[in-house]
Amino acid sequence: MSSDSRQDSITNEQWRAAKALQQQLDKLLHTALGEARVCYKLGEVEESVQQLPALGRVALASSLPLIVRNRKRKEFTGGWLNYQISLAGDGVPMQENGEPFGAVLHVAHWACEFAFEYDAFVGFPASAWQQWENKGGRLLWWEESESHFGAEWTYTLDLAALDGDAALLAAVVQPALALLQGTALDEALPADTVGLLRYRDVLTDGEPDLRVYRA
Repeated sequence: MSSDSRQDSITNEQWRAAKALQQQLDKLLHTALGEARVCYKLGEVEESVQQLPALGRVALASSLPLIVRNRKRKEFTGGWLNYQISLAGDGVPMQENGEPFGAVLHVAHWACEFAFEYDAFVGFPASAWQQWENKGGRLLWWEESESHFGAEWTYTLDLAALDGDAALLAAVVQPALALLQGTALDEALPADTVGLLRYRDVLTDGEPDLRVYRA
């Protein structure tokens, strides 16, 4: 699907707000992950920006490498905690009426970092993805994973609902930590999580796809 159909070009004000949110989230996640000791240590945050010819800058992402250490005390990146702020473009999911939802924030644990230049990011239509398990209509799950931290997962939030540290802690930081630690879905990512969008499995031209909606 052409990303030009998703939204008009992004204003400088919208982009500055997204960058400010990125800085805020990086700080919150780095602090929380360090205190929780989910991994041996954290590597340097890697950032990526998505630019589209017709729209300019439409999305940005941060990826936090989770460093682990084996029995020989060798350190390596065991997995990545990623998030993606999509203001327009193919990172914006479609609603059930076929219209783009609007600005969203995707949170994910993957075996690799998000990098738009390598096509490693959350992009729609989902028919191009490896087949997922839709858990509770709110968490996409891939059991087969090369990550040291187990299954890979992704969930999506309405960006407009994430106002202030309290919302970010409740919707991004705390669920991400809990999921990395293996907490059950209903406890880690409750149905009433701030801004949480629901996923519905659909078929598009006979291929599996997704739509999102507010609960």
